[in-house]
Amino acid sequence: MVKRIIPAVRLCLTLAISAALPTLASAASFDCAAARTPIEHAICDDAQLSALDSELAAAYQSAMKGQGDAAEQLRAQQRAWLRSRSPSGTVDLAALKAAYRARIDELKALPVFPGPDARVAGPTFRLTKAAKQHDFILRMLQACPAPDHSGDSTCEGPAQLLIYAKGQSKLAQTINLANVFVTLPRNGDGPLVNSAQLYDYQGVLNVGDFNFDGNEDFGIQTGNEGSYGGPSYDVYVFDPKTARFVYNDAMSELILETLGFFDVDPVHKRIHTWAKSGCCYHEATTYRVERDAPVAVARHIEDAQGSGDKMKVTDEALVNGKWRSKVHYEPMPN
Repeated sequence: MVKRIIPAVRLCLTLAISAALPTLASAASFDCAAARTPIEHAICDDAQLSALDSELAAAYQSAMKGQGDAAEQLRAQQRAWLRSRSPSGTVDLAALKAAYRARIDELKALPVFPGPDARVAGPTFRLTKAAKQHDFILRMLQACPAPDHSGDSTCEGPAQLLIYAKGQSKLAQTINLANVFVTLPRNGDGPLVNSAQLYDYQGVLNVGDFNFDGNEDFGIQTGNEGSYGGPSYDVYVFDPKTARFVYNDAMSELILETLGFFDVDPVHKRIHTWAKSGCCYHEATTYRVERDAPVAVARHIEDAQGSGDKMKVTDEALVNGKWRSKVHYEPMPN
């Protein structure tokens, strides 16, 4: 389990999800004669956006060729990106074009991943104590700096995560990642795992039952793109039907928007996050998990941004589908 030290639509916009690009007269990656949603009409009516749509389709197909055993992972991520770009109302063309360009750059920047038996230039970390149900091998594709034995060291770059059922030698799943951030403690015991220490290095792999179904899930640190330069994670939830880990966009975004990895409360089946704004506003939020997505049910806010000697404290709770609040004031903290 993760240890916290400080508690605190339809997809007509397919963009070449299929194995091959369709042969169409339109520059878009789908048949504009069948366009129905606002975003589909926007793509077909704007030449630049239509060209970007086709460029994205080509970039996606090219990236898929370098994914090897983890092609399904990229396919799932692309579908999630598509869903997030499918509004039912007015389309912001400038924002949509910017999102297209950013996604194209991401796909073009993906490294070509080797097969699980091929040699890699960087270190290989065997993570056999991080979880009870699975063993992991993390392979860095690029060489890492020499460890700094005077303090904690870090290693960052494209990586490949190999997953095995506990104690088994048969490879169950391969997950390719464009970037992974590894912390190597000075004690030399290998990468830091299962740690969510606030305002400090966190585990490259944090394991826990995030949706409380009895199966272990995990998050892998992909960088430090979170709030206030905090860690960012890709979260994967175990699907017992397929016996594979599936990327979870909602939980990954939750970490990106708050302070570090969320805390898991298995007794009450809740997860908790912390957020802040500057020195004087702090927010702790509690979520239940529905269909593998976090749903906020309670919030504790400490607001010391105002003048005077009192801090405003607000407790909010979701009751029968409606938010109810209670406010009181406490002495201003130092």
